[in-house]
Amino acid sequence: MQNNTRRRNAASGRLMHPISMPNCSVVDLIIDRLTSAIMMGELKPGQRIPTETELSESMQVGRNSVREAVKSLETMGVLNIRRSEGTFVSEGFSERMMAPMLYGMVLEGGNTYALVELRRLFEIGILSLAIQKAVPDDIQSLRDALANLEKTACGGPSPEILQDADIAFHEVLARSTHNPLVEKIYTIIERLSRPTRILAVKQFIEHGELDELVKLHHEFLRIVEEGDERSAHTAIDAHFRYWTNKMR
Repeated sequence: MQNNTRRRNAASGRLMHPISMPNCSVVDLIIDRLTSAIMMGELKPGQRIPTETELSESMQVGRNSVREAVKSLETMGVLNIRRSEGTFVSEGFSERMMAPMLYGMVLEGGNTYALVELRRLFEIGILSLAIQKAVPDDIQSLRDALANLEKTACGGPSPEILQDADIAFHEVLARSTHNPLVEKIYTIIERLSRPTRILAVKQFIEHGELDELVKLHHEFLRIVEEGDERSAHTAIDAHFRYWTNKMR
């Protein structure tokens, strides 16, 4: 009974309307219709979507096109095909969802200065939210991550090991926002920025300036501990000025 009600609710929106045929891919139009239905709440996480036949007939498109669109969304982690049960909207975040965005951002210039600007804006937002929302456990996790970074920096690390310790600190900072969307988007930005960040880390090591790297992170911790939001932009600017200078 509940499933039937859900199906009727889905059918009442735009999902089950005919698709007009402009000069673009029918499969892309079906993907857009299905993702729009999810974003608008016509299809809920965990809900079974209409069958291939129902979608084909209501949208007035071929079944092969529907099948290809559904398969594409399954590959991206948006839909979950369960044999003999049907196709369902995914109920949570999947690593597969990151791949299309990652590839798209790389093709748009993911390794250029545009990425530096994107990460800077995002880090400012993360630090601001962490100042507002961090709890004592978050502060302790930041202290632990900073202690690990400091210990790593003193041990003659490889660039990869030092970068991992640096990333671990920033991941704790992202978690301190208590915003799951921020955490997930940060994961994407972090993966995109690794090739450029490793260049900066190598420069810190080669120039014997690891104390400065640790000092910059101590300032982040202080700002969160003291709720010093006025210093957030200055700290981020100093961090990114150093990063971009090292990249050059």
